[in-house]
Amino acid sequence: MLVRSVSLRSLVLIAGIAPACLVLGVQPAAAQRLPPTRVAPPNDKVQQFPTSQIRAADTETDSLIRVPAARSQFSVDGAGLTVAVLDTGLRTTHVDFAGKVLTQLNLTADNGGNLNDATDGDGHGTNVAGIAIGRGIHIGIAPGGNVIPIKVLSNTGGGSFSAISQGLDFVIQNRTLYNISVVNMSLGDGGNYNLDFDPTVDPIRTQIQTLKAARVAVVIAAGNSFFGFGGVQGMGYPGITREAISVGAVFDANIGGVAYGDGGISFTTGPRRLTVFSQRLHPSFAPDTKTDVFAPGAVLTAAGIANDTAESMLQGTSQAAPVVAGLCLLMQQYAIRRTGALPTVDQLESWLRVSTVNTNIFDGDDEDDNVTNTNLGYLMTDAVDMLTREDLDIAPPPPPPPSKMTATFSAGILTLTGDDNNGSLTISRRGNNAVIQCAAGTTVNGKSSVQFAVGSAAIQIAGDLKGGNDTLSLVQMKVSTLNPKLGNGNDKVVLNYTNVVTSQVDGGSGTDTFSATTSKITTMANINIP
Repeated sequence: MLVRSVSLRSLVLIAGIAPACLVLGVQPAAAQRLPPTRVAPPNDKVQQFPTSQIRAADTETDSLIRVPAARSQFSVDGAGLTVAVLDTGLRTTHVDFAGKVLTQLNLTADNGGNLNDATDGDGHGTNVAGIAIGRGIHIGIAPGGNVIPIKVLSNTGGGSFSAISQGLDFVIQNRTLYNISVVNMSLGDGGNYNLDFDPTVDPIRTQIQTLKAARVAVVIAAGNSFFGFGGVQGMGYPGITREAISVGAVFDANIGGVAYGDGGISFTTGPRRLTVFSQRLHPSFAPDTKTDVFAPGAVLTAAGIANDTAESMLQGTSQAAPVVAGLCLLMQQYAIRRTGALPTVDQLESWLRVSTVNTNIFDGDDEDDNVTNTNLGYLMTDAVDMLTREDLDIAPPPPPPPSKMTATFSAGILTLTGDDNNGSLTISRRGNNAVIQCAAGTTVNGKSSVQFAVGSAAIQIAGDLKGGNDTLSLVQMKVSTLNPKLGNGNDKVVLNYTNVVTSQVDGGSGTDTFSATTSKITTMANINIP
């Protein structure tokens, strides 16, 4: 049965501004974003050494957040799980990664453009992966875990959002094959925002939503330009994405005074102090897009690229992120053992953010730097506290099966075919193209986003969505005839700024709704309206 509910609503658009400033309600504007780069403090370079210079394990980080104690007490090391590292690649032959590299993917022009060669010529990705899962000369947070390097940044550190999106698509399509449960992205656009994109215009956010629905945690660096933005709260993109786990950085030890290329100075340093560079966004300012957790990020030691036993040292939220990625692997392994299922990403985040005497930090009590501190409290993670949780014994319900839809366009007709699972997709017009974007748990033609060249004329939308509770949204479309079969289930059709000449929707059984927001329908001929 189809219940018609046509309503008008106002639409508030929040314009993005250039990354040099931030006011309440700023989101990354696609036209103004800079291309993504590896996230490092200003002028900080990867320090590479042919042999171990300081220590075989990053003992200061381990001690600060009690990683060895957690691994021993809870018998976890990340075994059986995989982190996909979207970065500058990996020195796959390094002893720290022996037997741990399941596959690799290169989405840059480096290495002759060979898709199967993610060799790292920069060193950033190798350091990041080593922090998360290294096992050899250097011991990572989850040394039993595996890694898939996805090279989306070049050997000079730059990249493209297109490559990042392709990398996330690879994870979505291959997460089950390789048991990928965590994605690490120590990269960003260098901006400072407190709002994220609407998923209907941000395919990367849509992909992160899809991974979250599949209980794959996407961990992203918050950014390293807090001083450069004058102490204004915010994070870079894509770290600002609310469905991701965003990570800021603290010092893990007293490393003396440190000056950075943008003018930021930590006159003295010490464990648990926020770094002068780490971007941050307090939940009182932005509860949905807040910086989720802080972790040690200065200075961390891991595998290097000079040779197969080399070492590197780096600092930044880039290094704090893989610390958290490794902790996610430990929590996932423990939860699977206790409940038989991966925990939800929201559960992981709540466990990372548990408030104890070990995790509460304050920006402005002992920070000794030249930035305006926020004088607000934040949460640093602790490996023992995060695993000492009663709700780890509560097995969450498994996620619903994914909906795999197909779409074709021929002779002016866009034909959609669904299945018996819950599916949700949005069709919007961009120029002469119709872009189909899927919500979490839905794919079309095996992808989270597809598009068809449809020209400037109105098109017909037809097909059969079949069973399940499906949602079909149209945004700024010109439609001659809208006549898909919704099938059995509680389905929704939502029109936004869309013109339809004839609407003839077969609702099938179930309670279905049809709403039109600032849209025009010339002829309404719905079937099965009581």
